Amino acid sequence: MKKLLNIVRIATLVVGLFFAITPINKAFALSYDGSNPVSTGCAKDAVTKSRSGIVDRDDNFYGIVELKWSAKCRTSWGKITLYRAAPYDNGAYYANASVFSYTSSGTFRKRYNCADGGGNGVIMKGQTSCYTAQVYNGAGYKAYARGYINWGIASGTTGWY
Repeated sequence: MKKLLNIVRIATLVVGLFFAITPINKAFALSYDGSNPVSTGCAKDAVTKSRSGIVDRDDNFYGIVELKWSAKCRTSWGKITLYRAAPYDNGAYYANASVFSYTSSGTFRKRYNCADGGGNGVIMKGQTSCYTAQVYNGAGYKAYARGYINWGIASGTTGWY
């Protein structure tokens, strides 16, 4: 009986250690894929990891695109901010942002834009910004963002983080 009790104790210890070192946080963070950075609270500790100007062929600046990152959630998302409100939309969106997620080995994983669930919608006439849904961006992953004015007018791409 004493021997059986010791075996149960050792088994309990081994199982406890397994769960203590298993990357549960990574699995939880992956569940943030496609979710809204504001409603999840991830935007509260957001920092900008990379940014780029949104520029046309004549070097006219329209705004900036940012790759945002939350340390708490280990997620990233794209955000575009125009210098002036969108002057028109021609029945389609004026501007949009996308976030691209890859594994650190370079395999494409996911892409979201402002119009996807988790984003706040594309930029239409009179608006100045939008953000995308978020992607997991912890160990083993990397991301970048792209912002663009529709109809190929102008674009910008952030660096990787």
